[in-house]
Amino acid sequence: MKADDWLLNLCVPELRVADVIFNTARILEILRHTASSSDRKQLCLFPQLALSGNTCADLFLQPLLAQACLLALEQIEDAIDGSNLVVVLGLPLSLENQLYDATAVIEPGGLRGFVLNQQPDPRYFQSPKVNTPNNLSWRGSVVKIFEHGRLNLSSLGLQNMQIVLGDLPEGRLFAEEMLLFNLTALPALADSTYDTKFHQFSSQNAGLLAVCSAGASESTGENVFSGLCQVWQNGNLLAEDFELGFQSKLLQLDLHAVENGLDSLRSADSPHVVRRGLDSLRSANSPPPERDPHVPFLLADNQNKQLETAFEIQTAGLMGRIRHTKSENLLLGISGGADSSMALLVCCHALDQLGIPRENLIAVSMPGPGSSDKSLKNSDDLTNLTGIKPRVISIEAALTEHLANIGHDWHTPDVTYENAQARERTQILMNLANLHNGLVVGTGDMSENALGWSTYNGDQMSMYNVNAGLPKTVLLKLLVWAAAMLFGEQGRQVAQTIADAPISAELKPLLADGSISQATEDVLGPYRLHDFFLWHALQERKNPAAVFTEATHIFAGEYEPGFILQTLKTFYQRFFRHQFKRTASPDGPRLFSLALSPRSGWRMPADASPSLWLEQLHQIENTLRISDNSQ
Repeated sequence: MKADDWLLNLCVPELRVADVIFNTARILEILRHTASSSDRKQLCLFPQLALSGNTCADLFLQPLLAQACLLALEQIEDAIDGSNLVVVLGLPLSLENQLYDATAVIEPGGLRGFVLNQQPDPRYFQSPKVNTPNNLSWRGSVVKIFEHGRLNLSSLGLQNMQIVLGDLPEGRLFAEEMLLFNLTALPALADSTYDTKFHQFSSQNAGLLAVCSAGASESTGENVFSGLCQVWQNGNLLAEDFELGFQSKLLQLDLHAVENGLDSLRSADSPHVVRRGLDSLRSANSPPPERDPHVPFLLADNQNKQLETAFEIQTAGLMGRIRHTKSENLLLGISGGADSSMALLVCCHALDQLGIPRENLIAVSMPGPGSSDKSLKNSDDLTNLTGIKPRVISIEAALTEHLANIGHDWHTPDVTYENAQARERTQILMNLANLHNGLVVGTGDMSENALGWSTYNGDQMSMYNVNAGLPKTVLLKLLVWAAAMLFGEQGRQVAQTIADAPISAELKPLLADGSISQATEDVLGPYRLHDFFLWHALQERKNPAAVFTEATHIFAGEYEPGFILQTLKTFYQRFFRHQFKRTASPDGPRLFSLALSPRSGWRMPADASPSLWLEQLHQIENTLRISDNSQ
């Protein structure tokens, strides 16, 4: 590796998806700052597809976008002409009517060439092949397409450079020392193992590894992108910035100091960049801890950090949607249950981070015939802590009139009776959102989505669902953690009361003593089991027999095998039957490596058959029955 007297800048610009003019302005802002901050030579790395945004999806197929990026590239080339900068910048590139995920390398004397992603998203980009052009006409000259991203800038004192777009390959990539630049788009995840991944790669490959990921100002519809910036050498983490944020940020490292064995980090001082110091070198030389078998989405160790990360991702996702829609208010239905309480905390924190008064959160309590005094008190206790005065709109009169209009006797608590309540509440929230230029925030969690435990076009629908990536078992833990973080011990106590309450949709009339007449887990089975099934069946891809065996081992002494089997059968039946609800689910941020979004998580036709899976459970059921009869 040869780095001479260079500064390395990892740059994550604020952007607007597909707004090339805006993105170019933010990139030039960073470049002007870095050029004026030092007279030393500087290498500026930007994330994958930084000029367009990484999340353009089918907009990539619009020729106008790639054309605008080439014009922007000319503007950037002119701006750094004669400067001390080398810029590595991602964009969609059209070559002979084929679209590529590319990165441009620009020297002070002009564009040097392009590197193409070897394994791009095949929905939008072509993989490089033998007949892919190896050069491109550019402003009266010819620039090179660098095969496999290897290049030398010997005249500038930079040698043995390699650029990898997207995922890093596994194992050893090269023999000699190199400067390896990984320009990517990594989702922020509460169970991320990025440190382990990059530590292992850096340990196997000599040289310096710099990782620069797209940030939170990308679309937050499916993921909140991490904006992760890291520099590794020989398995050691030299510098990092992992803070979620929407403004441009820059992490700077002195390559000359690194080559001489020093771990110094120079920080940028522009008001337009986030500044982070380096406290110490740290090594990620241990494997990730085993998962808590009872809550498989969380690792056994350091759960508080994972909960903090999940809450940050939820908050950043909602902030992004508020910024994009320019919504003046948030609309949230509150019931005193865990899901709506969790969403309430996310809304408050997002508004606080944006500097918007909490009074812009219109929290609406909509009591009906099944609403209990305990739940209403829980709701009041939590909203009192937030300083928000809820709006109360009873749905009983509207429900009675509606059921009478459709010919229902409005006394029989059947599925029509229940779903009419959920749809009435959603109608109120949606219309209030129109009235107040607001955004309806959804509350349904991942476990409910998996089991179809929602009313289609009722609580299933919102304008952005902050809980979409949270399984119920994690949500109950996060609710208590977040309330304590925001409101101290009093918040923790209120949230613990909510988390300990029986889970209920409260859609059936109350009993004579005022208590609830329905409990969700009496119908579905325990969410502890369902979340366990969800992880092992989908994330670990185990067959039903293996899931059952694992569950009987983990939950021995707590649940009988026959009960586990019946609950597992309920899981598979409902998971397949209710895919149609997930297919029409609103946007929401991914929080863990397992996600159920039909766009970026779990894809399955709504009419797929569960027969294979249920047949295996039927065989287990027969075995258990034979065993019971023989005793």
